[in-house]
Amino acid sequence: MDKLAAAQQMDKYAQAFATAMQETGVRNTTVAVYLGGSINYSNVSQWRTGRRPIPAEYAPALSVLLNVPPEAISKAYDQGLRAQSALTTMAVQGARTGVVSEGYVAIDRLSELGRSDGPARIVLPEFLVRRKIGLTPLSHLRWAFQPSRTLEPEIERHALVLIDTSIAQPEQVIDGGIYAYTLWGRPDIRRLTIRRNAWSLMGNGKEIERMEVPEADLGNLQVLGTVVGWL
Repeated sequence: MDKLAAAQQMDKYAQAFATAMQETGVRNTTVAVYLGGSINYSNVSQWRTGRRPIPAEYAPALSVLLNVPPEAISKAYDQGLRAQSALTTMAVQGARTGVVSEGYVAIDRLSELGRSDGPARIVLPEFLVRRKIGLTPLSHLRWAFQPSRTLEPEIERHALVLIDTSIAQPEQVIDGGIYAYTLWGRPDIRRLTIRRNAWSLMGNGKEIERMEVPEADLGNLQVLGTVVGWL
């Protein structure tokens, strides 16, 4: 098969990836190393020629490396983004009517977590919420948008996050759990680890630094609740 015929069989995601690779001059082996060795150069070659699609979990890291939107190079990521957008739209429309139909639940926004983006209340299918939160009582539940990229790709920035606000006291925090919080008035969501003389606020990935909060400064850390799910 010649290059023209191969290009015609590539979808727009593979074409965008191949173009970004060519324009940046990044080699297949460089991508494999950058992704931590979880894939090899032949996998990258297959992505580049359109023989295999880029999995959604690799799209955010590749977008940083190639300076291209993750949804432009990964069909799976793009579909997930569209599904999330559809859920958010449905939630907003349901909240505006003020009517919660059978099989749906209304969830108030956690106003302390960042700017007041979105409505004060959203409406979501109860079965979907239950799958995410398990046995968490609905009365304890609040929603917010993830304000940062600290936990990508586990929790994408602007993902709709469900938070149990009944777990908000320092003595309730479980080492290694994911929590919404403010530190010196700045909101974020990270993984909290507890040490003898300090707490650590952890992100994912090489470029996300660990923030240490010494015991003397713990009074400036306000835990808002534990993250029980996200969409």
